[in-house]
Amino acid sequence: MTQEIWTNENVEWVDIESTSFCNIDCPGCYRQVKRRKVDHILDKDILKFCNLKKWINKKYFPNLKLINFCGSIDEPTLHPEILDIVKYYNEKKIDVNISTNGSTKTKSFWRQLGQEKISVFFGIDGIDQESLQKYRVGSNFKKIQKNWREFIKAGGKATWQFIVFEHNEHLIEDARLMANNEGFEHFRLIYSHRSDNKESKRKIRDEEHEIICKYANQKRIFLSHTGALLPCCFFNSEYLQVYAGHEVETRFMKKYDELGGPLEINLKYNTPTEVMSGDLYQSVVDSWKDKPMERCWYTCKKAKQDIFIDEELHA
Repeated sequence: MTQEIWTNENVEWVDIESTSFCNIDCPGCYRQVKRRKVDHILDKDILKFCNLKKWINKKYFPNLKLINFCGSIDEPTLHPEILDIVKYYNEKKIDVNISTNGSTKTKSFWRQLGQEKISVFFGIDGIDQESLQKYRVGSNFKKIQKNWREFIKAGGKATWQFIVFEHNEHLIEDARLMANNEGFEHFRLIYSHRSDNKESKRKIRDEEHEIICKYANQKRIFLSHTGALLPCCFFNSEYLQVYAGHEVETRFMKKYDELGGPLEINLKYNTPTEVMSGDLYQSVVDSWKDKPMERCWYTCKKAKQDIFIDEELHA
């Protein structure tokens, strides 16, 4: 194994799950798939802006280039301070991206967000209300359309993100054309690996000969809405169940409990440097040599990851 563990000094990209709130009910989302186990922790908490400023900064991450607001269970625009957060990191010359269903807030909000010239990925898996709501349950196409128009008109950089299913596969070209005509800069197709999405369309990836860690290679980490700094978003599915009070019999979570749980990886009790140089992170890398953590094996060796196909648009 030639890969070395990533450190806080070389991290360039932080994924942030800023809240536990969401306004829609996508059937393949972790919120719905694990609803019975995690329902009592949903729609409860946010990462406080004051804590984000203390934890995610150039002091601890001197090479930080991108903050991506995209969690396992959240809709980032529902964070009450998201505009202030975006402005703060913009002033620090750190790129910001938000992944959203777009069916939130007011035109004024989206205009102000666009004025910050950030990147936003709008999750739009259809071309009208009928096709959109088949997966994005509770989303409002007309509202999203008004919001993206305000955002783009104000100078925002928009990407149309389209998860491919059996029910919408025939709409890909129409969606791409609409995205181009509406001023989106990019169009992204996602072929999901999730078995929970019974009709999702898949593309098969070849299994790797060894663990090729996506997050380590991208110099990337994941911050949960609870303050836990995790090696990647894939471990968050295990972590959230334990946080909700359930046992998860994986080597990663057993090691987490053995090391003291939140006392090992939560930024409420540790600095990012202490977390990333700690035993839990090292145990993940050490496992790659002979017996990888189950999540590493499934995701980064068996290559069970979403496949993204990105296209630049030219209006």
